[in-house]
Amino acid sequence: MPRSEPESDDTYRFDGILVEPAAHRLERDGRPLAVEPKAYTLLLTLLRHAGEMVSKDALLDSVWGHHHVTSGVLNRVVSQLRRTLGDSSAQPRYIATVHSLGYRFIGKVQRTRPASDGNVEASTATAPPMPGQARAADGKTAAAPMTYRRRFTDGDPYLNFLDLQQFLNQLANWAALLPPDDAQRRTILAVLHLEYARLRENGVATTPSLLYHEAVLAVLEGNRQAAIAGLTQAIDAGFRDGSALRRDLAWRALTDDADFRYQLQRLDAQRGNWQARLAPSPAR
Repeated sequence: MPRSEPESDDTYRFDGILVEPAAHRLERDGRPLAVEPKAYTLLLTLLRHAGEMVSKDALLDSVWGHHHVTSGVLNRVVSQLRRTLGDSSAQPRYIATVHSLGYRFIGKVQRTRPASDGNVEASTATAPPMPGQARAADGKTAAAPMTYRRRFTDGDPYLNFLDLQQFLNQLANWAALLPPDDAQRRTILAVLHLEYARLRENGVATTPSLLYHEAVLAVLEGNRQAAIAGLTQAIDAGFRDGSALRRDLAWRALTDDADFRYQLQRLDAQRGNWQARLAPSPAR
């Protein structure tokens, strides 16, 4: 597999699962599947080379750019992707491990190329004209108008939120550096409120990351009680990013707060249990 491969908007289908890169979409039977961006990119790389063995080095280059990433990180993301797809390393249906070398996508994949110049890629059969279409003099169907291409924001709102997450973190940290009565800080908080409200309307209300971000917003607004309650809810819902509480500047206001420190300890404990469950079993 080449180190650098061209991007493609081809759509992939296998066993009721749809992967549509143009819309950053992953669905099973029409229902969105939540997946992290790195796992999504990994899936696309394997699908683009379905049936071929893709080496670990090639995957690290394709997904992470091979910057400070070990094969252990790759293994964990493959495990996450398998769980999302309902796959198993012991009896793989989609992602097979090539021992010590890499991975191969073994599922039966239907690949559809996107429309080009308003025409769908030619098929072996000539389809009858659609209503309102006329045949040209040579008997061929006249070109249809340019088909509507789904915009990124029409895709899965969960994936949309994941791609916005870094930007929202930066805004929140910026606001934390400004004085409480600063007009720019108030503007940033208003923007965050609007964005989180939009995400809730789009069905991301129970996402642990969104619950955590709303807790950060509460800290920035000086609402300690709502911040602790929101953080508690995020942890209960599955939020496990312990470094975020030490990294995000908003929490500096609660560094000495007993309730906040308790939630930090609780998160560290649950994160340790979570990592222990993800650890591979010793080889027999």
